[in-house]
Amino acid sequence: MKETCIGCSKWAEDMYWTHFQTIHFSQFLHNGYERQLAIPKKFVDNLKKKLPESVVLKGPSGLTWNVGLTSNDDTLFFNHGWQEFVKDHSLEENDFLIFKYNGGSQFDVLVFDGENLCEKGATYFVRKSEHAEHDNGCLSKRKLGEASIDEGLNSKQLPQDQFVLGGILGAKILLLIKREVRSLLVMVILLATFDLMGTLLGKIYLIDKNISAVSDSDAELTPINKSGSYRQQYQSNRRPITQDEIKNALHLAQEASSDETFLVVMRPTHVYKRFFVSIPSDWMSKNLSKENQEIILRVEDNTWQTKYYFHQGRGYGGITGGWKQFAYDNNLEEFDVCLFKPAGHMNYSIILDVSIFRVVHELTPLTQLSSATATPKKRGRKKLI
Repeated sequence: MKETCIGCSKWAEDMYWTHFQTIHFSQFLHNGYERQLAIPKKFVDNLKKKLPESVVLKGPSGLTWNVGLTSNDDTLFFNHGWQEFVKDHSLEENDFLIFKYNGGSQFDVLVFDGENLCEKGATYFVRKSEHAEHDNGCLSKRKLGEASIDEGLNSKQLPQDQFVLGGILGAKILLLIKREVRSLLVMVILLATFDLMGTLLGKIYLIDKNISAVSDSDAELTPINKSGSYRQQYQSNRRPITQDEIKNALHLAQEASSDETFLVVMRPTHVYKRFFVSIPSDWMSKNLSKENQEIILRVEDNTWQTKYYFHQGRGYGGITGGWKQFAYDNNLEEFDVCLFKPAGHMNYSIILDVSIFRVVHELTPLTQLSSATATPKKRGRKKLI
């Protein structure tokens, strides 16, 4: 029993570090934090080969800072440029930071007060030092909404034809608000509706279009109930699965892989909600240009037109529009593995042949949930004995 548990734990660790699209770590700020910040050793040991010499730190405001990485003995540090990030965010000793790494060159950073363990709201409204329109990294109330929307959310960085739950969804909705009204109240409410992972919490509230001026006391808020692709979710009806079945699907996919292929282990955000699949940066740099383009996915004789979106600021890209239909038509489920292989071009679009390695071969159709439906039930997994 103990050996089985140890084996499962090791397998889970390997899955996390080698196949998850995003990795997180956290750090308290201790003495000397204003000069440099150490990156946890376990993170470095697993991902050092992927880390470039210079990375981008994206603060809660959406602004970015270029920061160099330096090593001392076996420790890797955020160094050159880190000092500006500290100054602009008015970081203090014992503050608690959460870093989200996307596999490219960017870390998204959230900042918490080390004493009360609540997020520091002022970090959403900072401006870089060179703009010199703030005190201790904070904007004046007069400039607050304008700077955080106009600078933090540049519409050129966002795809124009999709809604993706999380950071991109938040940005799209804030841009919508920007077109309707300029209100600090609206932005604070929207920011408060996302959790640490960028997942939507509760309802999104939108100021009524007919209101031209809004105050904290008399603002009317209307929940957005209109249907949209970003609200569409599916629920699995598959039977409970075992660790052995998961391992077998991954093993078969790895056996079929080669230097020209890449594989993705399906997560809920790939097949049940959000519907965005990140492409490994190494494969992307060899096979795709750094611009938005169309990709044709092919399974045997069937094809699906999808869209590849490259995020210039973050240095990574993924498959968006059309992927949801592909996942639904092929009844993809969590932990199924998709192996992608280049197969030429058609009308200037790259063709990717997709091999699907299923955890369970018997297909059970998914259930589409309405926007008002409660959170889907958790899908069980049999315990190993």
